[in-house]
Amino acid sequence: MSTQNGFNARISSKLDIEYPDFATLPERVKQKYESLPTIVNIFRMLGYSPGTFVEIIDLTNAIFKNLILSDYHKELLVLQVAAHEGTAYEWEQHVSISQAAGVREDQFIAIAEQRFDDGEAFVLRERVLLNFGKIILEQGKAPGVVFKHTLEHFTIQELSDAMIVIGYYRLLSIFIQTFNIPIDAQEDGKWVKG
Repeated sequence: MSTQNGFNARISSKLDIEYPDFATLPERVKQKYESLPTIVNIFRMLGYSPGTFVEIIDLTNAIFKNLILSDYHKELLVLQVAAHEGTAYEWEQHVSISQAAGVREDQFIAIAEQRFDDGEAFVLRERVLLNFGKIILEQGKAPGVVFKHTLEHFTIQELSDAMIVIGYYRLLSIFIQTFNIPIDAQEDGKWVKG
């Protein structure tokens, strides 16, 4: 499998996978896909998992609409996961969403630089949440002492939501980066529907 220049495509790290044909997928998947208000590249590629497609879209909607954790705190965590995992797609998808939720430019920069203890960018409550997220990303869990300290600033329901957000966006990061999903086109902070 050589390309025109003789480079062996089989051992190349470059990956270019076509999106699945939703017309060939089960009816419930096609219906869910066609009902999406905005079809972004991650949703298109998720068609390769038709057995979980509907449920993943439903979970995405729940994370956007039904959390006890505020949108602002959710977006801090999404950006934190994107920065930690080096997922440009997640970061770019959430710039306008995070700004709408109240995340400031200095906070974007602090998160990108992983300065979660920055007292100028974040108030104590935010620093505690970001430390909680950092430890989960690094250790796969929050030790009891950390969890109890974070509970002094957030409810157990908010922390449960926070862990769902961290885990979900880490899952998406793995999927996005492995499939090498291109960043969706945006114009004036809105996705260009394709």
